[in-house]
Amino acid sequence: MRKFREWGLAMLLIGGAAGLIMLMQWQKHTVILGYDTFFHFNRIYDAAQQLQTGRFNYFMSNYGYQQSGQMINALYGPYFAYGLGLLLWLTGSWFSFQLVTGTLILVGAGVSAWVLFCRLHVKRSLAILGALIYLGQNFITYWITSAAFLDWGAMILPLAVLMGLGLLDGRPAKISWGLGMVIAILIEMHTLSAVMTCLLLIPFALVGWWRSKTKWRYLGRLGLNALGTLVLTANYLVVFVNVMVHNRLVAPFAVKNLAQGAMHFLSPNWMQADLGVVFIVIISGQIALLLLVRPQRRLNYFLTGIGLFFFYISSNLFPWRLVGRHLPFLNHFLQFPSRFFSFAALLILAGFLMSLTTVLATPKWQWGHGSVYALVGLLAVMTVMLGMRNVKFQADNNWHGQTEPPQVGVYTPVKHRHDYYQPGVTNARLKADFASSDLSKPLLDERRGITDYLPNNSGRANVRHLQTQYQTQIMPRPSRFTKHVDRQGQLHVAWRAPQSAVTTIPVVAYHDTRVRLNGRPLQRGQRADANHFTITEIGAIQVATRSGTNQATVAYHQAAWITAAGLISLGAWFLVLVGGLWLCIRHLLQRCCDWE
Repeated sequence: MRKFREWGLAMLLIGGAAGLIMLMQWQKHTVILGYDTFFHFNRIYDAAQQLQTGRFNYFMSNYGYQQSGQMINALYGPYFAYGLGLLLWLTGSWFSFQLVTGTLILVGAGVSAWVLFCRLHVKRSLAILGALIYLGQNFITYWITSAAFLDWGAMILPLAVLMGLGLLDGRPAKISWGLGMVIAILIEMHTLSAVMTCLLLIPFALVGWWRSKTKWRYLGRLGLNALGTLVLTANYLVVFVNVMVHNRLVAPFAVKNLAQGAMHFLSPNWMQADLGVVFIVIISGQIALLLLVRPQRRLNYFLTGIGLFFFYISSNLFPWRLVGRHLPFLNHFLQFPSRFFSFAALLILAGFLMSLTTVLATPKWQWGHGSVYALVGLLAVMTVMLGMRNVKFQADNNWHGQTEPPQVGVYTPVKHRHDYYQPGVTNARLKADFASSDLSKPLLDERRGITDYLPNNSGRANVRHLQTQYQTQIMPRPSRFTKHVDRQGQLHVAWRAPQSAVTTIPVVAYHDTRVRLNGRPLQRGQRADANHFTITEIGAIQVATRSGTNQATVAYHQAAWITAAGLISLGAWFLVLVGGLWLCIRHLLQRCCDWE
């Protein structure tokens, strides 16, 4: 019963903290817009519409992104996109969706952190307060204020560290099969989070291999976990390789300077790259405790050492300007070194709580026990209050005016050009569109060219000019094209032409895209004619139309082996879910028998 009381108290405090933070948005009763909001809203809406209509297309965006057929979800957390799409479908409004997902990520981060701290034998009261500190950090609340997807990775990061503790033991039997599953979940959520988490786990695996007396069996167990990850994520990996081999795609935008996205020490703790006073105290306190108290557990020093390393590479102390010059792909792939801070924060916080647990267990430090609880309690309260302030600040910033619609930057009244919205879109209209039961209306208000993962046929590495083409070719307003999706997931585009001419259809074609014009199949060629279609620099389809009504049918042809990979992945996840459910039931039955 004691464990149930501890769980109950932990859930009560974690749920209460999450509720206080989300209360700031609930009071405004409107959505919060950040830099990535429209990007993710489009792909989540596309998944929701597929689930609602039953007209699936794993590759083409037939509902989101102006119904352009742009490939996003197949290359960016496919299963998780459908999971969020299901939530959107069930909640029925963008506001409710934001409230639900915001609460989920806060509670999930708090619970997973609490489980990790308990596994590290942190005193239970400190573990709960530490969970509150973790869930209120910017790298968690940034999903609420800016729709940053790395925060979902940070939510389950404590579970990845929990798996890492099994690696340290050195015995193959201690390597949990959950390791491969956690990495698979991260891949299905956010690939960059998965890559960064693998980097974090490397020192855990190296220490465990060094300590292992059966090194080949240890490596074999790791290999089986890796194989499990490959099977579970076959749907993503196979598609990713196939698309990248046959297409040259537009990468996510490149930052000019990696150093600008590193952690800042003296900052107001609003942005994701702001350190803030809470972690200044925690980092300074942990270093002081290691020097003064000298905890006996080597695990504390190990976690703190890795945490400080990640803190170093997340900050502007690291020579990111030099790294960016020699490894320019990081400007696209990593973009913001501050993304490493969530790893640093979790490990240093864990070490800090372990050190304070040592203080509470040492008789000679008994005089300071009250100060320990007061300090950690104050840090927890400050963190929750900062989380509340950040959400309120962004919500107020979005809708402070009556005429200009909110900009899509974070915590700045004007960050980007006003042409990110369609002409005539005002604050009041955008707010009304978000309140509408038609979930597509606010997505059509935006005019920013979302060029990520479009075919890049320009021959240039710098593709900034493609945004203008996206606005003119994919999202012309008003549009003379009508679109609908059939039961096979094919996109049909109809329009009237005053005369025979070459027409650019606002739909994107990739290597495996199939096009039919007025019932006649077309091949990709160098010029548009009766038998061929061409594509623009961003992949928009160009066809030779006849005078009068025309109809084009656009579909994506997937090879049989890609379909097989998807079915294998789905089957593997089904077995994992069934097996996990059975283990939970068996555990509960054993507990019931113990009580009797």
